[in-house]
Amino acid sequence: MKRLFPVIFVLVLVTALFASCGERGGNDDSSIVTLKTIDNLSEYVIVRSETSSPEVTALATSLRKAINDATGASVSVKTDYYDSTYEILIGETKREQSISAAEELRYYDYTVKTDGNKIVVIGGSDKALKDAIELFKTQFIDPEKKIVNIPSGAGYTYRGTYKFNNITVDGVDIGDFKLYNNSLIDVENEILQKLCDAFGGDYKISEELLEDGHYIIFEGTELIADKYSITIEDGNIIVKGSAHTLPLAVEAFMGSYIEGLGADGCDITAANNLEASTGKKEIYTKDQLMTVIEQVYDDPSKIIIGQQVKGGEEDGIIADSIEKFKTATGENPGIIGIDLACYGIDLTITNDVQWSSYICDLVDYAADGGMITASAHWANPSQTDYDRVRGNFGTVNTLEAYEQNFKDLLTEGTEYNEFFKNELAINARFFKALEENGVPIIWRPLHEANGNWFWFCTRQQEFTLDAKYVIDIWHYVYEYFTVECGLTNLLWCYGPNWSANVDDDPTKTMSTTYLYPGDEYCDMVGVDWYSSGNLEIMQEDNYLRLTEKSGKPGAITEFGPTGTVKGENAEEQQRLYNCMDLYGNLYELVKEGYSFVYLITWYGSWDITNLGRGDELMATDMTMGQTEVKALFDALK
Repeated sequence: MKRLFPVIFVLVLVTALFASCGERGGNDDSSIVTLKTIDNLSEYVIVRSETSSPEVTALATSLRKAINDATGASVSVKTDYYDSTYEILIGETKREQSISAAEELRYYDYTVKTDGNKIVVIGGSDKALKDAIELFKTQFIDPEKKIVNIPSGAGYTYRGTYKFNNITVDGVDIGDFKLYNNSLIDVENEILQKLCDAFGGDYKISEELLEDGHYIIFEGTELIADKYSITIEDGNIIVKGSAHTLPLAVEAFMGSYIEGLGADGCDITAANNLEASTGKKEIYTKDQLMTVIEQVYDDPSKIIIGQQVKGGEEDGIIADSIEKFKTATGENPGIIGIDLACYGIDLTITNDVQWSSYICDLVDYAADGGMITASAHWANPSQTDYDRVRGNFGTVNTLEAYEQNFKDLLTEGTEYNEFFKNELAINARFFKALEENGVPIIWRPLHEANGNWFWFCTRQQEFTLDAKYVIDIWHYVYEYFTVECGLTNLLWCYGPNWSANVDDDPTKTMSTTYLYPGDEYCDMVGVDWYSSGNLEIMQEDNYLRLTEKSGKPGAITEFGPTGTVKGENAEEQQRLYNCMDLYGNLYELVKEGYSFVYLITWYGSWDITNLGRGDELMATDMTMGQTEVKALFDALK
């Protein structure tokens, strides 16, 4: 009977192994012909890598306990720093027996075998090693005889089933690649397991790219919302897309892309690079945008209502601001405002991964008929804290010094000019990406420059500069964007602060017309109006003077309550001044012959949500949201 035991055990073992393999879709890759009985267990040491993961360390400990409990031996666990004659090697160790056994293993594969005085238990991943340990415990330990029986010779190897087999990239097995993530995708929780299932690699996520490594790079930096690509470059696989298309690129990479090359074996090279598109979304043109602006302005009974996007660097902030407006009103805003600097999606400190998110959300919003306006609280070139827009322009408080600083700002090669032009270049790159996506923008630079609170304002402490110093900045920016950068998707909006100082008393906020850049340099006008509930833009007809002087359509480019009608919290705000109070003001202005293209509330405590009764405001016949604006664009097709 003793002689029959190994054969009987082998037959039972093979049956059990095939049953377990069938459940996972794998297969038995070994011919188990004999078992080696280990009865000198107390001489054995369980060996793990000195750098093994907590999971592998725990598996080694659990195997030690199972052996000792079943056989009464006193097997210990050591690291591969130590050398022993008899060893049970767990996972990847420095021993040659482990290294050679691991060479052909993929993610779900594992091997249990004897190799001289070594017992090798190894998997293609920690998950596979766990299965191997479980097999060892249930099939190879004989508690009745207090021995261990291990498949000898080739041993036992379990082979998992994978979507693709024998895939190499420039001759390197795809299973040997590391992962590098430069995207918004959660690679560890959303992609990693799918990659393992597809290619059989035990992929590790790397925090950096090394020149001698091979990486699958998930690149979410595409600024064209509809594009994605798969590229072989410098021995790496670059799976690239926008915030919206990268998941499609990943899906293609683990599906149709490889299937098209040969699922059962292929070598991927640069000749197989893929560029694809989901198709550009249809968006109104700049000319159509101007037409709708003129149509709404010519109908005083209508005004588009919108919201400034909340400032912040996180992805999704644009979509979140739109959703917040919808929650408060029941519909999307007809226009949104974005700031490109410290009061918004600060382009100087955000990266292309975040930009891609912003651009994708703007493309979606525009494709659904929403209008977009942009401003920029540019950084003060004379401040060390680069993202601050406040303060005077320079540190010497004389009119001559301020005038010289404004001149230096526009003199090529000066320190101020290089600082300023660097931020302009960043703005231009963002606008260019929007242009390539087909998105036109209402661009409102140098907003509120007739005041004294930003570095680019005409009033610097007690001094008021001649208007030409600020107008020259407008012209410089205009020429840089339209001529040097070739941007064609901008409508230029001149937007001073409201001011009843129509006589341009230099001790006050200058008039709305003081800095007007000229008809050829702007397409529309507007005023920023923070109201105490007193219809300030009617004082001395300061808004009408601007629209009449320019002959351009006008808007309320920023709005919010202030002074005695500014509440400390939402409850107080809604009591002091809410959206229906705003509606009452607009209704009265319309009766007086005023017309506006749109009104945008600033974010935070000034926004529609905080004002309250936004649903009532948007339900009036006067106000227009995104659906009604889209209808105007659709009528132009």
